[in-house]
Amino acid sequence: MKRATVVALSLLGYALPAATFAQAFPSKAIELVVPGAPGAGSDVFARVIADLMRKEKLVTQTITINNKAGGGGAVGAAYAAQKRGDPYVVVSFPTGMMLTAAQRSGLDIGLDKFQPLALLGFDLNCLMVNADSPYKSVQELVAAAKAQPKSINVSIGSAGSSSHMFVYKLQKLTGARFNVVVMKSGAESVTAVLGGHVHWSTGQLSDAIPHVETGKMRILAVAAQQRLAPLAAIPTMKEQGFDMHIVAGRAFAAPAGIPRDAVAYFDAVFEKVYKSAGWQEYMTRNLLEPVFMNSASYGRYLAARQPEFTQFITEIGLGGK
Repeated sequence: MKRATVVALSLLGYALPAATFAQAFPSKAIELVVPGAPGAGSDVFARVIADLMRKEKLVTQTITINNKAGGGGAVGAAYAAQKRGDPYVVVSFPTGMMLTAAQRSGLDIGLDKFQPLALLGFDLNCLMVNADSPYKSVQELVAAAKAQPKSINVSIGSAGSSSHMFVYKLQKLTGARFNVVVMKSGAESVTAVLGGHVHWSTGQLSDAIPHVETGKMRILAVAAQQRLAPLAAIPTMKEQGFDMHIVAGRAFAAPAGIPRDAVAYFDAVFEKVYKSAGWQEYMTRNLLEPVFMNSASYGRYLAARQPEFTQFITEIGLGGK
């Protein structure tokens, strides 16, 4: 490899054997797998990041999007897991989906099958109601559900999702019992609220804000650690008495066993993506909670959260193993 390239890589912090660079990485197109349909949250996120990488010239090779929807992420996860050791396969993997896919499907696609790469932000969940809803607070919804169990309907985008986790946690904290209506997507879940078919729904803020702006929907609370400046009038769930931080972590992983130089390469690239003006503006516009984790810190985060998600999937009856 040329001396100039070795020097440049060393300045980025790569301390790897020269033999590792027999062929500089990446030397061909990178396949970005999305375990969801076009238009889904993980798909939008993947395309935004891929576009930023191109515009900022952070990746010299072509990035191709490959949508592998189905099974609550299990189809895409299984596809990527079979690519063990291939650094040219990257998965747009929301944290919750990554932690639950294997248990939900009964397939051998646990955390050991993947190399965490980076987490670039938390997409916050919120509790939303129709603008005409008589409920003005989370406490009122909880009180109604406790007075008449299963009388209050809530729509969620899919079973085992962060939306489902939201309902699960709220029930665990309060003893209330809601009637959970599982839709085919987050968009359908929101439509159910707008049409008055359910009493409330939970999903990412980005799903609700457009309808709030048109006056068709209200947000009763956000499952954030603190109030968001653009939504200063809307309380957090914690402020209303429910200590909940429910998010879809916007993140990436690769198949397990990829070379260390590839992990180091992606560490550098994703840190630059996170610090870019384009991503910072996107997080602000879409009300993401800013957070960055590289491959090592993200791996520790996933390991720490695994017991909680295992219990969640087991208790809602979706455990496949």
